[in-house]
Amino acid sequence: MMSQFFSKIGTACALVSLFAFSAAPHAQTLSIGTNPQGSVAYASGAAIADVVGDALDLSFTVVPQGGPTAIIPAMSAGEFDFAFANIVAAVTAKDGKGPYKGRKYDSIRVAAVVYPLEMGVFVRKDAKIDTFQALKGKRVASAFKSQANVAAFMTASLAAAGLTYDDVTPVPVQNGVQSVNELVDGGLDATTFSVSAGIIQQADAVVGIRVLSLPNDEAAQAALDNYTPGAMIATAPAGSYPGILEPTNIIRVPFVVLTDSRVDDETVYKVVKAIAENGEKLAASAGEFKALDPKLMGQSALPVPYHPGAIKYYTEQGIWN
Repeated sequence: MMSQFFSKIGTACALVSLFAFSAAPHAQTLSIGTNPQGSVAYASGAAIADVVGDALDLSFTVVPQGGPTAIIPAMSAGEFDFAFANIVAAVTAKDGKGPYKGRKYDSIRVAAVVYPLEMGVFVRKDAKIDTFQALKGKRVASAFKSQANVAAFMTASLAAAGLTYDDVTPVPVQNGVQSVNELVDGGLDATTFSVSAGIIQQADAVVGIRVLSLPNDEAAQAALDNYTPGAMIATAPAGSYPGILEPTNIIRVPFVVLTDSRVDDETVYKVVKAIAENGEKLAASAGEFKALDPKLMGQSALPVPYHPGAIKYYTEQGIWN
């Protein structure tokens, strides 16, 4: 009798434990891969991790990497769920071209277009280099070993101005942040990077910088189409960014949040929804998000397919263009 009593108690305790375990919430964690600290992508990734993580009440971490050539393969391998990249890097990775030659990452998907990435070619203000033609023979950043996409923008910029690396003195660098530091320290005469990056603001405060203006004609656009498909030439107003001393032609390309086809639809849906609904908080954390327009987040014409979870949200909102 006593043994039956304890047996029933044991069974009851086991059932209580089972139900308690089943009812315990599953602590979901997400992560986003970005470029190194000091870059626009890192600041934006950190903003999404904070704002979206809070909105969804889950742990969302930012994982800085060398650049898209490291980020996209790592995301495809399952090391994180989302990534920041420009559409040029995404296209070349999907197609297995450029730095991804011989290895197609066709499982990458677009989650959202967030804002335009704007790239400029920088020189020191005291260098008296006012045009691209004045770069002939000068020390220009090259290789960008861990950020091959930045190298593509530098090559495209030179080509748009009718130049190649044969016309300048190439100086190999590791990444964009290092190249800007080299420019400040006097080891380079010119480099390229995002005009809104934090490191650019620092460089302008320390030595003063200038952004060179690209030609804006059919030949220049053809050069961009060749080296950086999806990019275009746009005019930045004077004073809009450090180094923009007058209306200046720079490169503009959509910046996107990427994910992978293995990530479930519900997760992508929730993240995209949180981004669209928290624009002000994102902008307060990273100024680039001031340009975020939910109506432009879903663009079916992009050369990289969207994730079904993202398409579901945009379709519900009537903004799947």
